Amino acid sequence: MALAEIGSSIAGTWVLVKNENMDDYLKEIGVNFVLRKIAAAASSTMTISVEGDQVRIITKGPKDSDTSFKLGEEVESNDPQDNPMKATVIWEDGKLITTAKPTEGSKAKATRVERRIEGDQLIMDVSVNAVMMRRIWKKK
Repeated sequence: MALAEIGSSIAGTWVLVKNENMDDYLKEIGVNFVLRKIAAAASSTMTISVEGDQVRIITKGPKDSDTSFKLGEEVESNDPQDNPMKATVIWEDGKLITTAKPTEGSKAKATRVERRIEGDQLIMDVSVNAVMMRRIWKKK
């Protein structure tokens, strides 16, 4: 049921239209000034698909990523600085929620990502400690 809901709601290719509080978020996870400025100026696309019993998220931008996972199962992951993490993704109340925690010895910080549809936009809230970045996407 959850995979069908994902397929009919947030699956598709999305183009980034706006970042809110990105610089503070990147500072919080330890990204240097130059890389923060590059990230803020870059365009991004995100493709979300359901493939069999897995969800796949491909992001193209300043930092490309391609991740596949089964809902509710912990997977190896990396933060934007390539620090190792363990992440679990669930579908709850129309939201795709990722909870990631650093692996032992990692410099990563616990992160929560929530993706949801509002009108014709995909809203992606990324929280680390008390800092929250919002990314707003439009369907391509």
